Amino acid sequence: MRNIKYIVKLFVITGLIAGQSCTEDFLDEFPSNSQSPDNITTIADAQMVLNGAYDFFQDNNYYNCNMITENDCRADDMQTAEYGRKDGIYLYRYTASAEFDDGTWSLPFALIRHVNSIFSFVENIETINEAEEAVALDIKGQALAIRALAHFDLCRMFGRQYSHDKGTSPGVPVVTTVLNPYAKEPRNTVAEVYAQVIKDLDEAIPLLSTDIRLGKINAWAAKTLLARVYLYQEENVKAYTTAVDVYENGPYTLMSRDAYVDSWSNSGGSSEAIFSVLNNASDYGGGSSVAGLSDPGGFGQFIATQDLIDLIRSDPGDIRNEILYVDQVSDPVDPTTWGRVLKYPGNGNTKAIIVANQETGSPLATVPYDCNVPVFRLSEVCLIAAEAAVKEGEVANAKKYLNAIVERANPSASVSANADVTLDRILKERRKELVAEGHRFFDLVRNKRDIVRSNSTRIFDITTPLTIKWDDFRIIFPIPKSELNINPMVQNDGYIGAN
Repeated sequence: MRNIKYIVKLFVITGLIAGQSCTEDFLDEFPSNSQSPDNITTIADAQMVLNGAYDFFQDNNYYNCNMITENDCRADDMQTAEYGRKDGIYLYRYTASAEFDDGTWSLPFALIRHVNSIFSFVENIETINEAEEAVALDIKGQALAIRALAHFDLCRMFGRQYSHDKGTSPGVPVVTTVLNPYAKEPRNTVAEVYAQVIKDLDEAIPLLSTDIRLGKINAWAAKTLLARVYLYQEENVKAYTTAVDVYENGPYTLMSRDAYVDSWSNSGGSSEAIFSVLNNASDYGGGSSVAGLSDPGGFGQFIATQDLIDLIRSDPGDIRNEILYVDQVSDPVDPTTWGRVLKYPGNGNTKAIIVANQETGSPLATVPYDCNVPVFRLSEVCLIAAEAAVKEGEVANAKKYLNAIVERANPSASVSANADVTLDRILKERRKELVAEGHRFFDLVRNKRDIVRSNSTRIFDITTPLTIKWDDFRIIFPIPKSELNINPMVQNDGYIGAN
Protein backbone atom coordinates (compact mmCIF):
# COMPACT_ATOMS: atom_id res chain seq x y z
CA MET A 1 0.00 0.00 0.00
CA ARG A 2 1.64 3.25 -1.13
CA ASN A 3 0.51 6.81 -0.62
CA ILE A 4 2.68 9.83 -1.40
CA LYS A 5 0.45 12.40 0.29
CA TYR A 6 1.50 11.97 3.88
CA ILE A 7 4.84 12.68 5.50
CA VAL A 8 5.24 9.84 7.94
CA LYS A 9 6.83 10.49 11.30
CA LEU A 10 9.67 8.04 11.58
CA PHE A 11 12.38 7.90 14.11
CA VAL A 12 15.98 9.00 13.70
CA ILE A 13 17.74 8.71 17.01
CA THR A 14 20.24 11.56 17.41
CA GLY A 15 21.19 11.62 21.05
CA LEU A 16 17.68 11.18 22.48
CA ILE A 17 15.69 13.10 19.83
CA ALA A 18 13.27 11.41 17.45
CA GLY A 19 13.18 13.01 14.02
CA GLN A 20 11.08 12.77 10.88
CA SER A 21 11.61 11.12 7.54
CA CYS A 22 9.71 11.22 4.27
CA THR A 23 8.48 8.11 2.58
CA GLU A 24 6.22 7.26 -0.32
CA ASP A 25 4.40 4.56 1.58
CA PHE A 26 2.79 4.85 4.97
CA LEU A 27 3.14 1.08 5.37
CA ASP A 28 6.60 0.96 3.84
CA GLU A 29 9.61 -1.00 5.04
CA PHE A 30 12.05 0.74 7.37
CA PRO A 31 13.52 3.54 5.21
CA SER A 32 17.13 3.60 4.17
CA ASN A 33 17.58 7.21 5.32
CA SER A 34 16.62 6.45 8.94
CA GLN A 35 18.48 4.63 11.65
CA SER A 36 17.70 0.94 11.49
CA PRO A 37 16.05 -0.83 14.43
CA ASP A 38 19.46 -2.35 15.20
CA ASN A 39 20.64 1.11 16.28
CA ILE A 40 17.86 1.48 18.87
CA THR A 41 19.43 -0.26 21.80
CA THR A 42 18.22 1.30 25.04
CA ILE A 43 14.96 1.76 26.89
CA ALA A 44 15.38 5.53 26.49
CA ASP A 45 15.66 5.11 22.71
CA ALA A 46 12.56 2.94 22.61
CA GLN A 47 10.62 5.38 24.79
CA MET A 48 11.42 8.22 22.41
CA VAL A 49 10.15 6.20 19.47
CA LEU A 50 6.95 5.38 21.35
CA ASN A 51 6.49 9.06 22.18
CA GLY A 52 6.53 9.71 18.46
CA ALA A 53 3.54 7.42 18.05
CA TYR A 54 1.45 9.69 20.27
CA ASP A 55 2.21 12.62 17.96
CA PHE A 56 -0.05 10.98 15.39
CA PHE A 57 -3.05 11.39 17.69
CA GLN A 58 -2.36 15.15 17.73
CA ASP A 59 -2.64 15.36 13.96
CA ASN A 60 -5.80 17.01 12.62
CA ASN A 61 -6.29 14.01 10.34
CA TYR A 62 -6.94 11.88 13.41
CA TYR A 63 -8.22 12.64 16.93
CA ASN A 64 -7.30 16.31 16.91
CA CYS A 65 -10.04 16.85 14.34
CA ASN A 66 -11.22 14.37 11.69
CA MET A 67 -12.07 11.43 13.93
CA ILE A 68 -14.47 13.67 15.83
CA THR A 69 -15.73 16.30 13.41
CA GLU A 70 -16.12 14.18 10.29
CA ASN A 71 -18.19 11.61 12.14
CA ASP A 72 -20.19 13.85 14.47
CA CYS A 73 -21.33 16.23 11.75
CA ARG A 74 -22.70 13.29 9.76
CA ALA A 75 -25.20 12.61 12.55
CA ASP A 76 -27.86 14.74 14.30
CA ASP A 77 -25.94 16.38 17.17
CA MET A 78 -23.39 18.52 15.39
CA GLN A 79 -23.21 20.27 12.04
CA THR A 80 -21.14 22.76 10.12
CA ALA A 81 -22.25 26.39 10.25
CA GLU A 82 -21.47 27.33 6.65
CA TYR A 83 -19.46 26.33 3.62
CA GLY A 84 -15.72 25.98 3.88
CA ARG A 85 -14.76 23.42 6.52
CA LYS A 86 -16.19 19.89 6.58
CA ASP A 87 -19.36 21.01 4.77
CA GLY A 88 -18.91 18.33 2.10
CA ILE A 89 -18.90 15.70 4.85
CA TYR A 90 -21.92 17.22 6.63
CA LEU A 91 -23.84 17.36 3.33
CA TYR A 92 -22.84 13.79 2.39
CA ARG A 93 -21.34 15.00 -0.90
CA TYR A 94 -18.13 13.07 -0.65
CA THR A 95 -16.85 10.67 -3.28
CA ALA A 96 -13.58 8.78 -3.54
CA SER A 97 -12.00 11.71 -5.35
CA ALA A 98 -13.84 14.80 -4.06
CA GLU A 99 -14.92 16.36 -0.75
CA PHE A 100 -13.06 13.70 1.19
CA ASP A 101 -9.79 14.17 3.02
CA ASP A 102 -7.73 11.07 2.37
CA GLY A 103 -5.69 11.85 5.49
CA THR A 104 -8.56 10.24 7.40
CA TRP A 105 -7.42 6.99 5.76
CA SER A 106 -3.67 7.49 5.56
CA LEU A 107 -2.95 8.93 9.02
CA PRO A 108 -4.12 5.92 11.08
CA PHE A 109 -2.24 3.63 8.71
CA ALA A 110 0.87 5.77 9.16
CA LEU A 111 0.45 5.28 12.90
CA ILE A 112 0.09 1.51 12.42
CA ARG A 113 3.30 1.53 10.40
CA HIS A 114 5.10 3.43 13.14
CA VAL A 115 4.11 1.08 15.96
CA ASN A 116 4.80 -2.00 13.80
CA SER A 117 8.37 -0.75 13.53
CA ILE A 118 8.54 -0.70 17.33
CA PHE A 119 7.94 -4.44 17.43
CA SER A 120 11.02 -4.92 15.25
CA PHE A 121 13.35 -3.83 18.03
CA VAL A 122 11.64 -3.63 21.43
CA GLU A 123 12.01 -7.31 22.29
CA ASN A 124 15.73 -7.24 21.44
CA ILE A 125 16.60 -4.42 23.82
CA GLU A 126 18.75 -5.62 26.69
CA THR A 127 17.41 -4.62 30.09
CA ILE A 128 19.53 -4.37 33.21
CA ASN A 129 16.93 -4.97 35.90
CA GLU A 130 13.30 -5.87 36.51
CA ALA A 131 12.23 -2.23 36.39
CA GLU A 132 13.61 -1.84 32.86
CA GLU A 133 12.04 -5.13 31.83
CA ALA A 134 8.65 -3.85 33.01
CA VAL A 135 9.13 -0.64 31.02
CA ALA A 136 10.03 -2.63 27.88
CA LEU A 137 6.92 -4.77 28.27
CA ASP A 138 4.82 -1.66 28.85
CA ILE A 139 6.17 -0.07 25.66
CA LYS A 140 5.15 -3.19 23.74
CA GLY A 141 1.73 -3.11 25.40
CA GLN A 142 1.17 0.53 24.44
CA ALA A 143 2.18 -0.19 20.85
CA LEU A 144 -0.25 -3.13 20.67
CA ALA A 145 -3.12 -1.05 22.07
CA ILE A 146 -2.37 1.85 19.73
CA ARG A 147 -2.37 -0.53 16.76
CA ALA A 148 -5.69 -1.96 17.93
CA LEU A 149 -7.28 1.49 18.22
CA ALA A 150 -6.09 2.58 14.77
CA HIS A 151 -7.39 -0.61 13.10
CA PHE A 152 -10.72 -0.32 14.93
CA ASP A 153 -11.20 3.33 13.96
CA LEU A 154 -10.35 2.65 10.32
CA CYS A 155 -12.71 -0.31 10.22
CA ARG A 156 -15.71 1.54 11.64
CA MET A 157 -15.24 4.40 9.16
CA PHE A 158 -14.39 2.44 6.01
CA GLY A 159 -16.35 -0.76 6.63
CA ARG A 160 -19.89 -1.62 7.65
CA GLN A 161 -20.60 -1.93 11.34
CA TYR A 162 -20.11 -5.44 12.69
CA SER A 163 -23.78 -5.59 13.71
CA HIS A 164 -24.96 -5.18 10.12
CA ASP A 165 -23.80 -8.54 8.82
CA LYS A 166 -21.77 -10.16 11.60
CA GLY A 167 -18.61 -8.76 10.08
CA THR A 168 -18.72 -10.57 6.74
CA SER A 169 -18.33 -7.45 4.56
CA PRO A 170 -15.00 -5.82 3.61
CA GLY A 171 -13.21 -3.91 6.33
CA VAL A 172 -9.67 -2.60 5.98
CA PRO A 173 -6.29 -4.28 5.53
CA VAL A 174 -4.93 -5.80 8.72
CA VAL A 175 -1.26 -4.86 8.93
CA THR A 176 0.84 -6.37 11.69
CA THR A 177 4.32 -6.28 10.14
CA VAL A 178 6.53 -3.73 8.43
CA LEU A 179 5.76 -4.24 4.76
CA ASN A 180 8.01 -3.91 1.76
CA PRO A 181 7.65 -0.76 -0.40
CA TYR A 182 5.53 -2.41 -3.09
CA ALA A 183 3.15 -4.43 -0.97
CA LYS A 184 -0.44 -4.36 -2.11
CA GLU A 185 -2.55 -5.42 0.80
CA PRO A 186 -6.16 -6.55 0.22
CA ARG A 187 -8.99 -5.66 2.56
CA ASN A 188 -9.74 -8.08 5.37
CA THR A 189 -13.32 -8.64 6.46
CA VAL A 190 -14.72 -6.60 9.33
CA ALA A 191 -14.75 -9.79 11.44
CA GLU A 192 -11.06 -10.38 10.73
CA VAL A 193 -10.20 -6.82 11.71
CA TYR A 194 -12.13 -7.19 14.98
CA ALA A 195 -10.38 -10.48 15.70
CA GLN A 196 -6.98 -8.80 15.33
CA VAL A 197 -8.04 -5.82 17.45
CA ILE A 198 -9.18 -8.10 20.27
CA LYS A 199 -6.04 -10.24 19.95
CA ASP A 200 -3.83 -7.15 20.25
CA LEU A 201 -5.74 -5.89 23.29
CA ASP A 202 -5.73 -9.26 25.03
CA GLU A 203 -1.96 -9.36 24.60
CA ALA A 204 -1.48 -5.72 25.58
CA ILE A 205 -3.48 -5.54 28.81
CA PRO A 206 -1.24 -7.80 30.98
CA LEU A 207 1.84 -5.86 29.82
CA LEU A 208 0.50 -2.41 30.61
CA SER A 209 0.87 -0.32 33.73
CA THR A 210 -2.26 0.33 35.78
CA ASP A 211 -0.99 3.75 36.89
CA ILE A 212 -2.93 6.85 35.85
CA ARG A 213 -1.28 8.58 32.88
CA LEU A 214 -3.58 10.91 31.03
CA GLY A 215 -1.65 11.29 27.79
CA LYS A 216 -0.63 7.66 27.34
CA ILE A 217 -2.46 4.38 27.19
CA ASN A 218 -2.48 2.24 30.33
CA ALA A 219 -4.23 -1.05 31.11
CA TRP A 220 -7.51 0.73 31.94
CA ALA A 221 -7.52 2.57 28.62
CA ALA A 222 -6.91 -0.70 26.77
CA LYS A 223 -9.78 -2.32 28.71
CA THR A 224 -12.05 0.61 27.88
CA LEU A 225 -11.28 0.15 24.20
CA LEU A 226 -11.92 -3.58 24.55
CA ALA A 227 -15.32 -2.90 26.16
CA ARG A 228 -16.17 -0.52 23.30
CA VAL A 229 -15.12 -3.09 20.69
CA TYR A 230 -17.23 -5.80 22.37
CA LEU A 231 -20.24 -3.44 22.40
CA TYR A 232 -19.89 -2.76 18.68
CA GLN A 233 -19.49 -6.50 18.11
CA GLU A 234 -22.69 -7.19 20.09
CA GLU A 235 -20.76 -9.32 22.58
CA ASN A 236 -22.81 -7.70 25.32
CA VAL A 237 -21.85 -9.93 28.23
CA LYS A 238 -18.15 -9.34 27.53
CA ALA A 239 -18.74 -5.62 27.02
CA TYR A 240 -20.55 -5.38 30.35
CA THR A 241 -17.99 -7.40 32.29
CA THR A 242 -15.06 -5.44 30.89
CA ALA A 243 -16.72 -2.06 31.45
CA VAL A 244 -17.67 -2.94 35.04
CA ASP A 245 -14.08 -4.00 35.71
CA VAL A 246 -12.86 -0.56 34.65
CA TYR A 247 -15.57 1.25 36.60
CA GLU A 248 -15.33 -0.74 39.81
CA ASN A 249 -11.59 -1.48 39.95
CA GLY A 250 -9.92 1.35 38.08
CA PRO A 251 -8.46 4.46 39.76
CA TYR A 252 -11.00 6.82 38.19
CA THR A 253 -14.14 8.48 39.53
CA LEU A 254 -16.89 10.36 37.75
CA MET A 255 -16.26 14.09 37.90
CA SER A 256 -18.60 15.92 40.23
CA ARG A 257 -21.53 17.98 39.04
CA ASP A 258 -19.89 21.14 40.39
CA ALA A 259 -16.64 20.46 38.52
CA TYR A 260 -18.27 19.40 35.26
CA VAL A 261 -18.41 22.62 33.25
CA ASP A 262 -14.89 23.86 33.81
CA SER A 263 -13.25 20.42 33.86
CA TRP A 264 -12.82 20.69 30.09
CA SER A 265 -10.38 23.57 30.56
CA ASN A 266 -8.15 21.63 32.96
CA SER A 267 -4.84 20.67 31.32
CA GLY A 268 -4.45 17.89 33.89
CA GLY A 269 -7.75 16.33 32.89
CA SER A 270 -10.62 15.40 35.15
CA SER A 271 -11.00 12.57 37.64
CA GLU A 272 -12.63 10.46 34.94
CA ALA A 273 -10.21 11.07 32.07
CA ILE A 274 -8.70 7.70 31.14
CA PHE A 275 -6.84 8.65 27.96
CA SER A 276 -6.75 12.02 26.22
CA VAL A 277 -4.78 13.59 23.40
CA LEU A 278 -2.72 16.31 25.06
CA ASN A 279 -2.07 19.65 23.40
CA ASN A 280 -0.20 22.66 24.69
CA ALA A 281 0.51 26.21 23.60
CA SER A 282 3.45 25.18 21.38
CA ASP A 283 2.10 21.87 20.07
CA TYR A 284 -1.46 21.96 18.76
CA GLY A 285 -3.51 21.78 15.57
CA GLY A 286 -4.41 25.44 15.10
CA GLY A 287 -7.60 26.70 13.52
CA SER A 288 -8.31 23.47 11.66
CA SER A 289 -8.35 21.38 14.84
CA VAL A 290 -11.59 20.38 16.55
CA ALA A 291 -10.98 23.23 18.99
CA GLY A 292 -10.43 25.73 16.17
CA LEU A 293 -13.53 24.59 14.35
CA SER A 294 -15.53 24.92 17.58
CA ASP A 295 -14.30 28.41 18.45
CA PRO A 296 -16.43 31.24 17.01
CA GLY A 297 -13.31 33.39 17.17
CA GLY A 298 -11.68 30.87 14.83
CA PHE A 299 -13.57 29.08 12.08
CA GLY A 300 -16.60 28.49 14.34
CA GLN A 301 -18.07 25.84 12.07
CA PHE A 302 -18.44 22.78 14.30
CA ILE A 303 -21.65 23.67 16.10
CA ALA A 304 -24.54 22.01 17.91
CA THR A 305 -27.72 21.33 15.98
CA GLN A 306 -30.98 22.82 17.14
CA ASP A 307 -32.17 19.30 17.97
CA LEU A 308 -29.31 18.78 20.39
CA ILE A 309 -29.81 22.18 22.01
CA ASP A 310 -33.54 21.53 22.43
CA LEU A 311 -32.89 18.07 23.88
CA ILE A 312 -30.51 19.26 26.56
CA ARG A 313 -32.55 22.36 27.39
CA SER A 314 -35.68 20.24 27.82
CA ASP A 315 -34.29 19.61 31.33
CA PRO A 316 -33.33 23.00 32.80
CA GLY A 317 -31.68 21.28 35.76
CA ASP A 318 -29.22 19.35 33.58
CA ILE A 319 -25.69 20.65 34.21
CA ARG A 320 -24.86 19.98 30.56
CA ASN A 321 -26.90 23.06 29.65
CA GLU A 322 -23.90 24.97 30.94
CA ILE A 323 -21.52 23.61 28.31
CA LEU A 324 -23.74 24.99 25.56
CA TYR A 325 -22.80 28.56 24.71
CA VAL A 326 -25.41 29.52 22.16
CA ASP A 327 -25.74 32.82 20.32
CA GLN A 328 -25.28 35.15 23.27
CA VAL A 329 -23.85 37.76 20.91
CA SER A 330 -25.76 38.72 17.78
CA ASP A 331 -23.86 40.31 14.92
CA PRO A 332 -26.25 41.87 12.36
CA VAL A 333 -23.50 41.89 9.75
CA ASP A 334 -22.67 38.22 10.23
CA PRO A 335 -25.73 36.45 11.69
CA THR A 336 -24.10 33.01 11.64
CA THR A 337 -25.24 31.11 14.71
CA TRP A 338 -22.70 29.54 17.05
CA GLY A 339 -23.98 26.64 19.09
CA ARG A 340 -20.59 26.11 20.66
CA VAL A 341 -20.09 23.02 22.83
CA LEU A 342 -17.53 24.03 25.45
CA LYS A 343 -15.53 20.80 25.46
CA TYR A 344 -12.58 22.37 23.64
CA PRO A 345 -12.16 25.80 25.27
CA GLY A 346 -8.38 25.86 25.66
CA ASN A 347 -6.50 24.92 28.81
CA GLY A 348 -7.29 27.47 31.50
CA ASN A 349 -10.19 29.02 29.61
CA THR A 350 -13.07 28.50 32.02
CA LYS A 351 -16.57 29.25 30.85
CA ALA A 352 -16.50 32.61 32.61
CA ILE A 353 -13.33 33.55 30.73
CA ILE A 354 -14.82 32.38 27.41
CA VAL A 355 -18.03 34.37 27.92
CA ALA A 356 -16.17 37.50 28.98
CA ASN A 357 -13.89 37.25 25.96
CA GLN A 358 -16.78 36.91 23.51
CA GLU A 359 -19.01 39.53 25.09
CA THR A 360 -16.55 42.16 26.34
CA GLY A 361 -13.30 41.38 24.53
CA SER A 362 -11.33 40.58 27.67
CA PRO A 363 -8.32 38.30 27.09
CA LEU A 364 -8.35 34.52 27.13
CA ALA A 365 -6.06 32.56 29.42
CA THR A 366 -4.58 30.80 26.40
CA VAL A 367 -5.30 30.17 22.74
CA PRO A 368 -8.44 28.04 22.30
CA TYR A 369 -6.53 25.35 20.39
CA ASP A 370 -4.41 24.51 23.43
CA CYS A 371 -6.66 21.86 24.95
CA ASN A 372 -7.02 18.15 25.55
CA VAL A 373 -9.15 15.91 23.34
CA PRO A 374 -10.88 13.06 25.23
CA VAL A 375 -10.58 9.57 23.78
CA PHE A 376 -11.72 7.44 26.75
CA ARG A 377 -13.74 8.71 29.73
CA LEU A 378 -15.34 6.92 32.65
CA SER A 379 -18.72 8.33 31.60
CA GLU A 380 -18.52 6.26 28.43
CA VAL A 381 -17.60 3.20 30.50
CA CYS A 382 -20.83 3.62 32.52
CA LEU A 383 -22.89 3.96 29.38
CA ILE A 384 -21.25 0.92 27.77
CA ALA A 385 -22.24 -1.10 30.83
CA ALA A 386 -25.77 0.29 30.73
CA GLU A 387 -26.27 -0.42 27.03
CA ALA A 388 -24.77 -3.90 27.19
CA ALA A 389 -26.92 -4.76 30.23
CA VAL A 390 -30.19 -3.55 28.74
CA LYS A 391 -29.54 -5.54 25.57
CA GLU A 392 -29.19 -8.65 27.72
CA GLY A 393 -32.38 -7.88 29.67
CA GLU A 394 -30.45 -7.01 32.86
CA VAL A 395 -32.57 -3.99 33.71
CA ALA A 396 -31.34 -3.46 37.28
CA ASN A 397 -27.71 -3.32 36.16
CA ALA A 398 -28.59 -1.10 33.22
CA LYS A 399 -30.43 1.30 35.53
CA LYS A 400 -27.51 1.43 37.98
CA TYR A 401 -24.99 2.59 35.39
CA LEU A 402 -27.45 4.79 33.50
CA ASN A 403 -28.34 6.63 36.71
CA ALA A 404 -24.69 7.22 37.52
CA ILE A 405 -24.65 9.62 34.57
CA VAL A 406 -28.24 10.90 34.79
CA GLU A 407 -28.02 11.81 38.48
CA ARG A 408 -24.67 13.53 38.08
CA ALA A 409 -26.25 15.75 35.41
CA ASN A 410 -29.40 16.38 37.46
CA PRO A 411 -29.79 14.73 40.88
CA SER A 412 -33.58 15.00 40.68
CA ALA A 413 -33.85 13.30 37.29
CA SER A 414 -33.17 9.72 38.41
CA VAL A 415 -34.65 6.99 36.22
CA SER A 416 -36.74 4.95 38.66
CA ALA A 417 -39.20 2.87 36.67
CA ASN A 418 -37.84 -0.28 35.04
CA ALA A 419 -40.06 0.40 32.05
CA ASP A 420 -38.08 3.59 31.41
CA VAL A 421 -34.77 1.74 31.19
CA THR A 422 -34.69 1.13 27.45
CA LEU A 423 -32.12 1.21 24.69
CA ASP A 424 -33.67 4.45 23.43
CA ARG A 425 -33.24 6.04 26.85
CA ILE A 426 -29.62 4.96 27.09
CA LEU A 427 -28.82 6.17 23.58
CA LYS A 428 -30.38 9.52 24.46
CA GLU A 429 -28.12 9.75 27.49
CA ARG A 430 -25.09 8.86 25.38
CA ARG A 431 -26.15 11.62 23.01
CA LYS A 432 -26.22 14.23 25.76
CA GLU A 433 -23.13 13.09 27.65
CA LEU A 434 -20.78 12.26 24.77
CA VAL A 435 -21.73 15.08 22.41
CA ALA A 436 -18.86 16.42 20.29
CA GLU A 437 -16.62 13.47 21.21
CA GLY A 438 -17.19 11.44 18.03
CA HIS A 439 -19.74 8.84 19.20
CA ARG A 440 -23.26 9.73 18.02
CA PHE A 441 -22.89 8.73 14.36
CA PHE A 442 -21.64 5.27 15.27
CA ASP A 443 -24.23 4.86 18.05
CA LEU A 444 -27.02 5.32 15.53
CA VAL A 445 -25.61 3.30 12.67
CA ARG A 446 -24.38 0.29 14.68
CA ASN A 447 -27.87 0.06 16.23
CA LYS A 448 -29.48 0.27 12.77
CA ARG A 449 -31.06 3.64 13.48
CA ASP A 450 -31.58 6.15 10.69
CA ILE A 451 -30.00 9.58 11.05
CA VAL A 452 -32.83 12.11 11.25
CA ARG A 453 -32.08 15.83 11.19
CA SER A 454 -34.68 18.54 11.72
CA ASN A 455 -35.08 21.39 9.27
CA SER A 456 -34.18 24.40 11.40
CA THR A 457 -32.75 27.86 10.86
CA ARG A 458 -29.35 26.47 11.78
CA ILE A 459 -29.25 24.50 8.54
CA PHE A 460 -27.46 26.71 6.04
CA ASP A 461 -28.01 24.68 2.87
CA ILE A 462 -31.45 23.75 1.55
CA THR A 463 -30.00 20.57 0.03
CA THR A 464 -28.93 19.26 3.45
CA PRO A 465 -30.12 15.64 3.68
CA LEU A 466 -32.57 15.39 6.58
CA THR A 467 -32.84 11.59 6.69
CA ILE A 468 -29.99 9.21 5.98
CA LYS A 469 -30.87 5.54 6.19
CA TRP A 470 -28.63 3.42 8.37
CA ASP A 471 -27.75 1.26 5.37
CA ASP A 472 -27.17 4.10 2.89
CA PHE A 473 -23.90 3.49 1.04
CA ARG A 474 -22.62 6.90 2.19
CA ILE A 475 -22.65 5.69 5.79
CA ILE A 476 -19.29 4.15 4.89
CA PHE A 477 -16.52 6.44 3.69
CA PRO A 478 -15.04 5.68 0.25
CA ILE A 479 -11.56 4.25 -0.08
CA PRO A 480 -9.67 7.33 -1.36
CA LYS A 481 -8.94 7.33 -5.06
CA SER A 482 -5.32 8.25 -4.33
CA GLU A 483 -5.00 4.90 -2.55
CA LEU A 484 -6.83 2.91 -5.21
CA ASN A 485 -4.56 4.33 -7.90
CA ILE A 486 -1.64 2.61 -6.18
CA ASN A 487 -3.28 -0.35 -4.51
CA PRO A 488 -6.35 -1.55 -6.45
CA MET A 489 -8.32 -2.98 -3.52
CA VAL A 490 -12.10 -3.41 -3.57
CA GLN A 491 -13.98 -0.10 -3.37
CA ASN A 492 -17.07 0.26 -1.19
CA ASP A 493 -20.45 -0.22 -2.83
CA GLY A 494 -22.00 2.94 -4.20
CA TYR A 495 -18.71 4.62 -5.05
CA ILE A 496 -17.69 2.21 -7.81
CA GLY A 497 -17.71 3.94 -11.18
CA ALA A 498 -19.03 7.16 -9.63
CA ASN A 499 -15.77 9.05 -9.45
